[in-house]
Amino acid sequence: MSRTRTRRGEATIVLIQGSKVPRLLQVVHGYPSTYLGPQYEFPSFPIPHDDVVAPSININSTKIKIKGYLQTLLFPSMTSLPSTYRALRFSTLAGPLTVEEQDISSIQTPKTLLIKVHFASINPVDTQLWRAGIVSVVASSKGMGRDFSGTIVAVGDQVKGNWSIGEEEVFGMLFQLFGQGTFSQYIAVDPASDPVVKKPNCLSHEAAASIPLVTLTMFAALDWLPESKGDAQRKVIVRGASGGCGSWAVQLAKLLYDCHVTAICSGRNVDYVKSLGADEVIDYTSQPVVETLLDSKIASKNFDLLIDCVGGTELIPAYPELLHSKGAYVTIVGDKTDIKGLGGPMTFFKHPIQIWRYLKSLIWGPRYAVVSLYTKSKYLEKVVGLAERGEVKIEIQEVIRDALNERERGLE
Repeated sequence: MSRTRTRRGEATIVLIQGSKVPRLLQVVHGYPSTYLGPQYEFPSFPIPHDDVVAPSININSTKIKIKGYLQTLLFPSMTSLPSTYRALRFSTLAGPLTVEEQDISSIQTPKTLLIKVHFASINPVDTQLWRAGIVSVVASSKGMGRDFSGTIVAVGDQVKGNWSIGEEEVFGMLFQLFGQGTFSQYIAVDPASDPVVKKPNCLSHEAAASIPLVTLTMFAALDWLPESKGDAQRKVIVRGASGGCGSWAVQLAKLLYDCHVTAICSGRNVDYVKSLGADEVIDYTSQPVVETLLDSKIASKNFDLLIDCVGGTELIPAYPELLHSKGAYVTIVGDKTDIKGLGGPMTFFKHPIQIWRYLKSLIWGPRYAVVSLYTKSKYLEKVVGLAERGEVKIEIQEVIRDALNERERGLE
């Protein structure tokens, strides 16, 4: 490798190898002015001084020994980032969704990571919050979206050491009801409160963005499994097994807890749910669910956990017969059947009988719970481990490009 001195008005073209697609970078005065690559676009940057040293690379070489220099070059400091970014926002109950320009310095703090978002996923709770009455008591505008996958472009002083700029690809979830949203060009993530982990190479950004909220919810549900007795395999029922949460309930129950899984879904999704690892599948469109579960071949009062990802009360009368005394009926939705309203513990206000069920279950089993989600990064690390071993199946229904401008279609 040789070094050339570049003066004002001169430029060096660098071919960066080592990736599937070679990337071209025009270096002007030691800073990138035009980046011809698949993901990142950089503006022109101010010239720090007249004389800088720029690298000249032998493009036939397969080893680049100036990785650290290039990393700094490709992902400059906070002062070189754009001053504003675009984000999808709303301010009133089910109000219009607008794309607003925000000051990027307003979200970056010493304890946060500034992340350029590549992909974000939409979950039912995102639109439910948009329509929720609680929104009216919050003064400032709110962002849409919780899940994300992207690249770290700046690191706060208080979190340096564990995270690096540039090549550090991450995914996670913003754990905040209002304020920022992941339908945004940039977000600020606090690793102390927002679950975030390094993205493995085996996961695309699309796949990674679909993982956090649903898996963190299912970890909270599966934590209600009673302790196993000897070598006996614990038995789990998953209602709504083909959905976003249910599909992960099946996989996590099999892969991490070694459970026998009985899944409930529609006939058209039976093969898909079996491919996730379900041991038995009940088609609710053609089979009586309760009667089938109580069939002598499965045995009554023999299940350890029932995870309801659908909601309503269809299985409420039957769960004392399905579960043994230390088992648990866990719902992530509650008694509600309206898909537009907030689920989980928020349903206690509209369905206070759930409180009675919970209190009664503390004395007379089986247990009853309405759960939300966990917010610890360690649970996402477990999913990363499964992904690296090629053990999980991730189904992406649709990818909407230019989501900020396609916001209505994305929320349908």
